[in-house]
Amino acid sequence: MSGTFQRNTVLLSGYAKLPASTTAEAVYNILVVAVVFDIRTGVIIDAEASMVTDLAKRFISELMVGYDMHDGPDELMEIFERYYHGTAKKALETALRAVFARYKDYMAEHQPSD
Repeated sequence: MSGTFQRNTVLLSGYAKLPASTTAEAVYNILVVAVVFDIRTGVIIDAEASMVTDLAKRFISELMVGYDMHDGPDELMEIFERYYHGTAKKALETALRAVFARYKDYMAEHQPSD
């Protein structure tokens, strides 16, 4: 592996159904949110959501990058509640909560033994 993604990074993803009759639903049907985080710090170093426009993809990514996964989903949900007002808001929240559930599972499985 080279570049940003090293052995100390993990990719997690979450999925949610998009609202009917939206462009995103017509193109993707399902919203995917993927994050790469540093296992040493818990900080998201890259993120992407399967949105139709590049602007929405960049905006969502910028809201997530730098967030500490150790802080749990609630603070990030508040950030999205304040700044993201697209039609996929509920689906995005569902997918993000799925990412955090996967994070919790990952951390439980990979805790160093005493």
